[in-house]
Amino acid sequence: MAFVADAFESVVDAVVDVVETVVDSVTYLVTGNYEGDNGDNTFTAVGLGLWGGGVNVYGGNDTVYAASLKLDVYDTWGNLSVHGAAGFMNINKSAWGNMTVSGLAGATNLQHTGRTGNIDFTGVAASNYLYRQGYSGNISFTGAGISNRVISKVRYGNISFNGIGASNIVERIGGVQGDIHFTGAGMSNRVTNSANRGSIYFTGVGAYNKVERKGHSGNIVFHGAGFYNRVVNATHNGNIDFAGIGGYNLVERRGGDRGNITFNSVGVVNHAINTAKYGNTNFIGGGGGNIIEHSANGNVSFKGVGVINKVTHTGDYGDINFVGGGGGNIITRSGLKGNGNLTILGGGNVVTWSTKGKLKATLGGFRLNLLKRYGSGNTELTLVSLGNIVDVEVSKGNLSLVGAGVANIVSYKGRGTLNARLLGGATIITRRGYGNSILYLLAGANIFTDFSTGNVRGSLFGGLNVVTKQGNGNIDLAMYGGANILTQVGNGNIQAKMLGGTNVITKAGDGTILALLFGGLNVVTQVGNGNMYLLMLGMGNVATKIGDGNVIVGMVGVGNVLTHVGNGMTAALMVSVGANFFTKVGNGPTLALMFSAGGNIFTHIGNGLSAALMIGGQANIFTKVGNGTTVAIMLAGHANIFTHVGDGFSAALMIGGTANIFTKVGNGITLAAMVGSANIFTHIGNGFS
Repeated sequence: MAFVADAFESVVDAVVDVVETVVDSVTYLVTGNYEGDNGDNTFTAVGLGLWGGGVNVYGGNDTVYAASLKLDVYDTWGNLSVHGAAGFMNINKSAWGNMTVSGLAGATNLQHTGRTGNIDFTGVAASNYLYRQGYSGNISFTGAGISNRVISKVRYGNISFNGIGASNIVERIGGVQGDIHFTGAGMSNRVTNSANRGSIYFTGVGAYNKVERKGHSGNIVFHGAGFYNRVVNATHNGNIDFAGIGGYNLVERRGGDRGNITFNSVGVVNHAINTAKYGNTNFIGGGGGNIIEHSANGNVSFKGVGVINKVTHTGDYGDINFVGGGGGNIITRSGLKGNGNLTILGGGNVVTWSTKGKLKATLGGFRLNLLKRYGSGNTELTLVSLGNIVDVEVSKGNLSLVGAGVANIVSYKGRGTLNARLLGGATIITRRGYGNSILYLLAGANIFTDFSTGNVRGSLFGGLNVVTKQGNGNIDLAMYGGANILTQVGNGNIQAKMLGGTNVITKAGDGTILALLFGGLNVVTQVGNGNMYLLMLGMGNVATKIGDGNVIVGMVGVGNVLTHVGNGMTAALMVSVGANFFTKVGNGPTLALMFSAGGNIFTHIGNGLSAALMIGGQANIFTKVGNGTTVAIMLAGHANIFTHVGDGFSAALMIGGTANIFTKVGNGITLAAMVGSANIFTHIGNGFS
């Protein structure tokens, strides 16, 4: 009987509950009002809801099922669940507990201001608005709408958004800790987080995507696509990891102490800015324009292609590693210290580097490579372009160049070694400072000007080779060209091997010249003390020395001219088809071996020994003005003319086909052996004749 009584009581209670529910629903339908209690309430709201006070469920764990044109639900503590459909759904919770809402609506407004508790929304509406304020609580949004907006102002709490909408706005405002996980699509997606700590994880598609992080610390991880993607991290400490596709991608690490940018993108314009105190920027991508602006102390890594690639690094410390190509590539590095490793292919490449450190660059330009280097450190360049312009001015550092161009223009100032291996239509190099130069140049014209102190060595191949050195140091060069011109002003030795139509060596200063010259015209001039050792083979050979020192010359040509003005020994071997001219003005021994089909002319003005062997097809003319022993052997087809004006021993062997003329004006023994059709001997002065 007890069992029957309990069963009957349960049935009665169920009937009562159904009756109460029906009454409550009818009441709500008529009045637009439902009053719950602090217990667990379950209510079905069906009606228009255009009047009355709405659904008030107060405390407890409450559940509301709705089908109303307008639905207002008010709850205090406890958990609240609302399911159903409404034209306008307004749900307000003012105390602790969770809020769970699912359904369809024209517009949804969810507000939770309790101390603790979460909001969990699943639904579709033209407009969805979720607001959470309090101490702690998470928001989970899964839905769709024309406009979706989620706001959290709790001290501790995360936001998880999965939705679709024309406009999606997710805001985590203030507080201590909170992350945002956004997955969505929309015409406009705007996600901001200003909690003290927390990150943003964005995966989405939109015409306009804006993601911004403020606060003390937190990262941004962006994976998305949009016509305009704008990602900003302005925390004190936080990174940006961007992977996206867009018309314009702007990624900015703004201020703060530390933050890195990882940028993987394809876009019409990719723009990365890092202004943190410390941090790196790593870019991999392609676009019409790729722009990197980096002022942090850290490294920049670029791997990409674009119509324009522009990288600017102004941090005090940090390196640039660049591998890329584009119509134009512009790289600028300023600051205190940083190395560079650049591999660039483009229509035009412009590099400006002004830090302490090593710069290694491979530049391939269809039109122009322009590089300016300041600061200190070694510079290693590989250049290929129609035009290569290099300007290096460092306090200390070597410059190494390998390349080819229609025009190569190089200026180097600093303490270090210049090593140039260049191929081109024209190569012009200017050197200042201190250090050695090593040259291997092949061009239509090679022009090297050296104002430094140091040695020069190498080989030049060109239609025109011009080397000018103003400063102390030795020169050891092989020059092969239509015209070779070598000039040195300063102390140092010259060793030159020259093969060309015209070879010209000019030296002003102390030092020795050793030269092998083979050309149509060979001209050597030395002004200053030092020795000359020359072997000259050409149509015309001219060697001139003004100053003290020895001269030893071997000359073979159509015409040979040797002039030595100054003290010192002069020795010459001169062989010509046309004529040999030997002139010595100054004291010191003078020796000459002269062989010519045309004739030989020997002149010595000054005191000292003079000796000559002269074999000429037409005539030999020997003139000595000054004191000293004078000896000549003269063989000519037509005439030999010997003249000595001065004191000293004079002797001559003269064999001429037509005439021999011997004249001595001065004291001393005078001897002559003369064989010819006519011989004339004259001695005016004291001494045996």
